[in-house]
Amino acid sequence: MANSFSASFPEIWAREQQEIFYKENVGMKVADMSFRWQMSRGDTLNRPYRSTDSEVQTYTRWTAITIDDKTDTNEQLVINKEFATWFYIDDFDKIQNNYNAAANYWKDDWVYLSNQVDADILWEYGNATSTVDDGTVWGTAWNWIALATTNVLSVVSSAKKKLAKQNIPLNSLFWVISPEFEQILIEYWAWRDTPMWDTANKEWKIMNFYDFDLYRSNQVAWSAVLALATQPTANDTVTIAWQTFTFVASIWTTAWNVLIWANVDATRGNLATLINAPATTTATWVALTWQSLRRFKNKISATNDDTANTLTVVYKGAWVLDVAEALTDGTDTWTATKEKQHNLFGKRGWVSVVMQRDALPQIKQVPDKLWVNILNWVLYWVKTFADWAKKLVNVEIKASTF
Repeated sequence: MANSFSASFPEIWAREQQEIFYKENVGMKVADMSFRWQMSRGDTLNRPYRSTDSEVQTYTRWTAITIDDKTDTNEQLVINKEFATWFYIDDFDKIQNNYNAAANYWKDDWVYLSNQVDADILWEYGNATSTVDDGTVWGTAWNWIALATTNVLSVVSSAKKKLAKQNIPLNSLFWVISPEFEQILIEYWAWRDTPMWDTANKEWKIMNFYDFDLYRSNQVAWSAVLALATQPTANDTVTIAWQTFTFVASIWTTAWNVLIWANVDATRGNLATLINAPATTTATWVALTWQSLRRFKNKISATNDDTANTLTVVYKGAWVLDVAEALTDGTDTWTATKEKQHNLFGKRGWVSVVMQRDALPQIKQVPDKLWVNILNWVLYWVKTFADWAKKLVNVEIKASTF
């Protein structure tokens, strides 16, 4: 005989659901937001700039000098970034649910939309006037920097020098750095008995260093270059962000398939176009699955270069991604020294962010159903104007081993 009390054992539900750990947004902390109130309506901001090629001439009394023509050039910021989320809550579910599903999921969607804005801000590294790469710190130009405690100060001083050479006032400076960059700084500071390290250690935060305010981000952009000079063989694959593209001789309906076309340039172009339009199926490629679209849509872009025989992939908000390939020609591969993480150094106000509509929930009643639709949406634009591009330095560090 044995007792059996299990029918009386209660199941206990936690008062709160498990925590979701979100990416922290830092872009708006260093961006210019001053045009927001001017752009409370309308969709286009015009901001012209003057020519800067004046000639200082030697003047001879009583003789004419050469007339210097002046030219104004206009730049426009057009507000057309529109993103939204949507879900519904049934009245019966609302009554019987142990948790406030509407509030919890709205909070998640608010963060994800805010992350999209932040990623777009940090994506602007590509418009920086200046770059610090391996060539800047006595290595090979255009390659990433293998950051270490032995060269981190050279990277920082090089970034500051780049700003000074653009005549940028060296105040209100910032870094937006990855956790990997921060790790090197911690290791650099840790064995030094300095007040700076003591303060950082006690306060558990990124702080001011060499006149820069430091911000950590998991949303700095990532890029990589695939060398593809030889026509792929059927069933060769390329993997980006854990998603595998397969080159095929005939297109059917399998997602991620890319048709081997007339020559390698055309085939590489097919792959680039699928990456840039992942929801579209054509005669030469098959769209991504719905689940995979979440990783690619509005986040990734690819550029095909027929002259260099390369495909450059840039991912916003990624900070680091995995890439791989299984190509028949062994010389076709991801170039390790071109897999980069793009950290940003510069002066505050280097990019303009105009938010015409922040991420706020909107509840819409459904007249013939016992539920409500809960929508969340943003309307904005991000732009680096020509003068402000000089305020930014793109610091390219190694990402292939993270």
